[in-house]
Amino acid sequence: MASTEYLNSIIKDLTDVLWEEHGTGAKYRTTLVGVEYFINKYGDRLVKKDISKTVEAVIDALKEENLISDAVFEQEDFVLKVKFKTCAHLETENELLESGIKIINCPCANIVMYFIDILIGKYSELVSIDIENDRCEATICMMKND
Repeated sequence: MASTEYLNSIIKDLTDVLWEEHGTGAKYRTTLVGVEYFINKYGDRLVKKDISKTVEAVIDALKEENLISDAVFEQEDFVLKVKFKTCAHLETENELLESGIKIINCPCANIVMYFIDILIGKYSELVSIDIENDRCEATICMMKND
């Protein structure tokens, strides 16, 4: 089996190429990265009766898959902020930042957005990803009806 260090370098290189080719538009082309596994394994079981319950279900699945150690979230109107703790993707994200490459994708946020989008019937958008120590915070704009 390939080492984690090698796989992280591949992800970093692919992200760099995508960023160079598409610039800011690259983040709109990567919203389904990481989602297929969860669709195949969980189907619509992560879609609950409201946004909070859906996010909680996705966080539980991410923890079950050992991709994060924990997460907290807050929602205000159309903005959802999710703080992922000890994310498996953090090492790669730090390598990207150290190489001067902007982080354009968060697979964990993609999974949250995907299942919220099924619930609300509209597409969400990843606004930003901020890294601090062992946490990353994804800010998501949800398109929803009042």
